[in-house]
Amino acid sequence: MIEFAQKTALEPLLDHLKFDRRIASSSTFDAFPDISANEKSSVKRLLSELQHKFSDSVDVAYLIESEVSSRTAELYRRANYDSLTHLPNRAHLHDILENMIQGTAHKNSVFSLLFLDLDGFKVVNDTQGHHIGDELLRHVSGRLISSVREGDIVSRLGGDEFVILLAETENRAEVEEVCQRIINEVSRPYWFDGQEVRTSTSIGISMFPQDSNLASELIETADEALYVSKSKGKQTFRFYNDVKQEVPAHKHIVQAQFDAAVLNSEFASYVEPQIDLKQNRVVGGHVSIEWQTADEGQKALESWQHLLAGNPAEASMSLWLLDSACFYLKQWLKADAEFVVTVPILETLWRQEGFAELLNQRVKQYGIPSSQLQLAFSLKSFDVFDQDLRDCLQQLSDQGYQLTLTGLGGQAFNFAMLVGLNIQEFKFDEIWLHEQLETRSGQQWIQALIQMAKSLDACMIATGITSESQVQHLTEWGCTLGQGTYWSAPIEAAEFKQLMV
Repeated sequence: MIEFAQKTALEPLLDHLKFDRRIASSSTFDAFPDISANEKSSVKRLLSELQHKFSDSVDVAYLIESEVSSRTAELYRRANYDSLTHLPNRAHLHDILENMIQGTAHKNSVFSLLFLDLDGFKVVNDTQGHHIGDELLRHVSGRLISSVREGDIVSRLGGDEFVILLAETENRAEVEEVCQRIINEVSRPYWFDGQEVRTSTSIGISMFPQDSNLASELIETADEALYVSKSKGKQTFRFYNDVKQEVPAHKHIVQAQFDAAVLNSEFASYVEPQIDLKQNRVVGGHVSIEWQTADEGQKALESWQHLLAGNPAEASMSLWLLDSACFYLKQWLKADAEFVVTVPILETLWRQEGFAELLNQRVKQYGIPSSQLQLAFSLKSFDVFDQDLRDCLQQLSDQGYQLTLTGLGGQAFNFAMLVGLNIQEFKFDEIWLHEQLETRSGQQWIQALIQMAKSLDACMIATGITSESQVQHLTEWGCTLGQGTYWSAPIEAAEFKQLMV
């Protein structure tokens, strides 16, 4: 909006100065047919004087116009392209897909949508650091581009998920050929800092108009085909039309696995240390629940939270998470009287009638100060104005609880929700933060959000930190707290106390 206002305000000046340039560059009177022959001599003298007098303004006009054009292009790029891989982002993909649907429908032709992700990407991120994960994503992007045909579009949805649009694919064999080429290319080894890194991919395929004529459904059906593909083993691809009968069964299997995990108590409390960046010491911990699977190892709450929705165990698990935070805070306060524990508050919990009273009971039961229990709410809850949520936050704040809003930068939200609320901490969205650290303009956005938090008397926490350079930059810019594998991956809560020594 600010850029638009600036551009609008400059337009009259630019028009005037463009006219000056046209005069300055004109050697004839073709642009001025109404000027008589007798007046040409005097006009030429006037033009000469104007050119001399306003030569600087013509240069300034060019600079202003160039700057406006540059900033407009930068805004467009940031809005439509992924800053890490420079591929079209999720929003731009939807625009391209909508246009493709309209254009293809008029020609009565067919196109295909490929949905893919990377096998083992989380393991690479967790064991070798986000900088290696970022490099892997960049190199995979390059291999995807080299694997498709001219005119096909490769985009990144976020994380390790990519969508590819293959134009005019009447021949199914052609789609299969591209998919196999992608699988072969992505599976070749990568080398970073002298280390070999391996990954692979599976692909789900939907086709227009056979599977749907809606953009969102084409993506969804390809995603469902991907899940079936992965269940058949790595490095495979499946067409949605071939496996659509298996999709409900596959979803049922995943849900059944989760339900069994609940019955078998395959979950544990994990804590990730939070570091004061200036003092370089542990001052808090983020408590969460991880699913301990037999084949995929630990799975963070964010990856399976959707399976919890509507599950009979949803309320009890949300309460268990809160109880774990209270229990361990009491233990850790013995080692550090100023220690703070952050716990995510799931929607099913805060929407319960009497949640504030329940929270007060827990605090009293465990004998812990409410001011050292940091309650984290996702900004995804703030996409619309929710008076119930606002009332809940206001009540908690009035009772002395510390409030954290997570996902800053990666999620649009309604600022009106925050007016009058006392927010103690903002937490960057991890994926967004790492993408912005890669560019100068992105770094400026990070600094701006840190300053915003400071102006609200709140601190900022950065997650997913993996390197000394990231620590140095964030500390320089005024970020207060950090967490990430640079210090420690999440560890079982029972083992956390050793990090406080």
